[in-house]
Amino acid sequence: MSNPKNIPTFDFYKTLEQHNNFVFSKLENSYNTYNASLPHRHNYFEIIIFKESGGIHEIDFRTFNIQKNTLHFVSPEQVHLLRRNKNVTGFVISFTSDLSLNLKINDSFFDSFPFLNNPYSQPIIELKDKFIAHKVFEIIENIEVEFNSTNHDKQEILALYLSILLVLSRRIYIQNADDEKPLILKNDLTHKFKKLVDLNFVTIKNVTEYASLLNISAGHLNDSLQKGFGKSASEIIYERIILEAKRMLYHSSKSIKEIAAHLNYDDASYFSRFFKTHAKITPDEFRKQIREKYQ
Repeated sequence: MSNPKNIPTFDFYKTLEQHNNFVFSKLENSYNTYNASLPHRHNYFEIIIFKESGGIHEIDFRTFNIQKNTLHFVSPEQVHLLRRNKNVTGFVISFTSDLSLNLKINDSFFDSFPFLNNPYSQPIIELKDKFIAHKVFEIIENIEVEFNSTNHDKQEILALYLSILLVLSRRIYIQNADDEKPLILKNDLTHKFKKLVDLNFVTIKNVTEYASLLNISAGHLNDSLQKGFGKSASEIIYERIILEAKRMLYHSSKSIKEIAAHLNYDDASYFSRFFKTHAKITPDEFRKQIREKYQ
């Protein structure tokens, strides 16, 4: 089993041995430098395109069955593992946020996509429509051709192709979204709230404080989030705390008391009750189960 006290984080330039900020490869030829079937994370983005069904992909403790014609998005620091059937082929696109420099745009460009840098949403896109699937794979084919070319300006072309793929993926994502719980960043307010939670969930757990930072009322914030995420502000804050707690329970040797303190809970017993309420399992039980799973 991989050492749960030291889950590896792979660096784009060292692991992929690339000097540029974009790598394209066939799925069956990828992950030669490490075992992707064990929990790990990267400091870069990854899009995995599956052409057949078979196997599982786990992202931040959520298990997704690998289905034909799907795109899976993994963001920096997300913990994941991939166990695909041998017949499953596809492609892997790896890139860093520096790619925005090739597009001459702000790196917040990547935050405009609900499936990137967003632990609150589904990181999977299904290409249900044959015409749309053909369109996506046509872009991927263009990316492959350009990546393997020797053109001096290919990085700019690759950045443009990637931006088209991401924007098209966002369109498909919105069309596929569940009407009841779309989990989509529909406006600037929900986007700002999500960023604030990611930055402050350890120190700020009160909805009113977040609303104050956004210069709006708590009621307005909750209404906007219900429309944008299908969840209340409190639910989103608590989900982020629980995710961080799960990561620490699996990836560190810290005690429950130490994890509680790290997450700004003075009372470890209260933290354990909070965790069980939202995760439906105690911290100790979660740690035991998740580690046994990968033995």
